[in-house]
Amino acid sequence: MARHKPISKARWLDSRKSAAEIWLQENLMEGEFKRIQRCYLPLLEKHHPDIADNTHILELFCGPICSAQAIEGGKKTYLDPLLDDYRRMHPGKLPKGKHLSIAAEKIPKKNGFFDIILCFNGLDQTLNPELTLNEIERLLRPGGTLIIGLTVLPSFIARLRYTCERFFSVFRDETHPYSYSLPAISRALLRHFDIIEQSRVAEACIAESRWLGNEYAFVCRPKTTIPEHPGA
Repeated sequence: MARHKPISKARWLDSRKSAAEIWLQENLMEGEFKRIQRCYLPLLEKHHPDIADNTHILELFCGPICSAQAIEGGKKTYLDPLLDDYRRMHPGKLPKGKHLSIAAEKIPKKNGFFDIILCFNGLDQTLNPELTLNEIERLLRPGGTLIIGLTVLPSFIARLRYTCERFFSVFRDETHPYSYSLPAISRALLRHFDIIEQSRVAEACIAESRWLGNEYAFVCRPKTTIPEHPGA
């Protein structure tokens, strides 16, 4: 599938309202937090084992669980358009750190600011995934680590959901406006990064079944530039 046609802002705001309703469930928060610890943090320890106190960590679409709080060390920034809502819904539950209640397409930080960027089941909830990937690419320092988790679908189902999103809204996924097959998300990531590791997540996201989808984790690094041969 080619790059997604961006959804309208009104549709995106509706999807965020639906997402907020899901996170009203306290038991869901606890279960998902523990699942991410089991499924994703070992990848971070493997590919970025040294996390000093001055390591800058950004978690995109952190929800009210803010999974990065389980990482020892580092300076954490949590970004989610609904963070202000989550703070009201779950008073006192959000961890210490920098909180940004904004969209992910334009983040007020300088180029290469973050050493680690995490995004667990969030890319398909953005207003514009391609612009979000552009912003992640801009913010990730050379040699930094990006870990993205995403539910991927068989190609025909991803295309069907894309069609429903555009033309048959009654059948759309209310909280996830975008759909990816495994080849499609791989192509999208490779436009911006080198994929260091790709693996199927053993435990699927407990929030929803997502139409026969499988959750995958992608560990990425900024693209390496190969110097031109002197004689070229």
